[in-house]
Amino acid sequence: MRFAWIKAMVAVCSWAAAVAAAQTPVSADFAVRLPLTTAGDGLHVIELPEAVYRAAQTRDLADLRIFNAADQALPIAFVPAPAPVAPMPLAVDLRLARLPLETDARESLLRTFAMRVERDRERAVVEIGPLPPAATVASESSSLGGYLIDARPLKDLKGQLVLMFASSAPDYAGRVNVLGSDDLVFWRPLASGALSRSRSLGEVIERNRFELNRPPAFLRVAWTSQSAPDLERAQFVEHVAPSVTLPRAIPAATLSDDRRQLYVEVPEALPITRVLVRVPELNRIVRAQVYRHDAAPSPRVRRHAIGPRRTEEQWQPIGSIEAFRVLRDGVEIEGAALSLPVRTDRLRFDFSVPLDGAVPTIEAEWRPILAVFAARAPGPYQLAIGLADAKFGPALDARSMLAADDPSGTRLPIATIALSGDPVTVQQQRVQRIASEARWSRYLLWGVLALAVLGLAWMAWRMSSQLRQRPVPGTETEPDSQSAK
Repeated sequence: MRFAWIKAMVAVCSWAAAVAAAQTPVSADFAVRLPLTTAGDGLHVIELPEAVYRAAQTRDLADLRIFNAADQALPIAFVPAPAPVAPMPLAVDLRLARLPLETDARESLLRTFAMRVERDRERAVVEIGPLPPAATVASESSSLGGYLIDARPLKDLKGQLVLMFASSAPDYAGRVNVLGSDDLVFWRPLASGALSRSRSLGEVIERNRFELNRPPAFLRVAWTSQSAPDLERAQFVEHVAPSVTLPRAIPAATLSDDRRQLYVEVPEALPITRVLVRVPELNRIVRAQVYRHDAAPSPRVRRHAIGPRRTEEQWQPIGSIEAFRVLRDGVEIEGAALSLPVRTDRLRFDFSVPLDGAVPTIEAEWRPILAVFAARAPGPYQLAIGLADAKFGPALDARSMLAADDPSGTRLPIATIALSGDPVTVQQQRVQRIASEARWSRYLLWGVLALAVLGLAWMAWRMSSQLRQRPVPGTETEPDSQSAK
């Protein structure tokens, strides 16, 4: 019974801690919590914004969770972003003329095009007379020996040359050569392949495309077979690469005292693909060598028994960059970006000369990651991230649940994040979380102090009661020895 009050205090403290833990949800342990808006239950896809990557404590986003209103973690999986879709290519119509079979007649016809060349210090102008229509065959020859195509609109273009048969053209199958020239005198081979047209299966089947890379000003179609293809038009379809506009982030940067080095802090979880250097002033050029920080350098043999206590930082070169911002013909152009092959936590820019004036701005292009999760009632839902020692959460097998032709889940309902984009929102959430934890800690501390005071009071009362009941020495009556006898 002596330590009963201690056991009671321990039990009360444990009860108070359990109550506090029950009142605090599991999602409150994460640094950032963002509300989600969904279209109901079931599979949803979400595109993670920049604030999620900046708050992540792991590079692979292992501390990202999605909770429902019952504070239950929902199954989640990361899927690759969909491939960019190339825009619809536009076909350019080219002028086409027939050439006779005889060499002399063909050369004579080429000379009738009346070329005129003007040269000055900056450029050369070449003009050519109008080509005869495709339906007009040279009178000097009774047979067709080739086609001449005006390809001057195709300067510096890559694509396919399409030779289109006439609607009433007979079936044809043969091999043709595409030659190129800049002056209609010297010709060089550009492409060769099969040219065919067949209606034996009921529908017209044609093979009439040839790959060209930056063709010269004029093209000539020639063949070695006895029969000639009846072509009516020529087109060029340019290869248009799919382009996608990636979001950009501005990481924190620190300039060295000698203004020759710029240190950039890179969020490790942010999937950065390229970095750009934005020069603030016009007509200014800066050059820099770019290094990445090696957090885990390869072990080296220690040559000396005694070495420095502080380990030297390891930097690996990744390339050089030339940043500029100049005006060309009234149009402002900037330097190219530098690809970032691997993830890193810091970058260093070593400039060739000390910077004068305003410091260039570093921008980082990053590719968003998509997450697929299974929404389960009750709602609403929230995304939580930012817990260093987070355990593995429930995983989702996206490969078996998504359609084979939609590995990115683009046809799933989209969940949106209610994010204003202001970093103050994240800071406010952290302050609220810390204040909530401090409030529960304060209540628990006051409860323990109150129990301690009650325990001390109870001990004092017990001691006083025992003292009152115990007789004072010398006041007890001794037995009479005489009466005892």
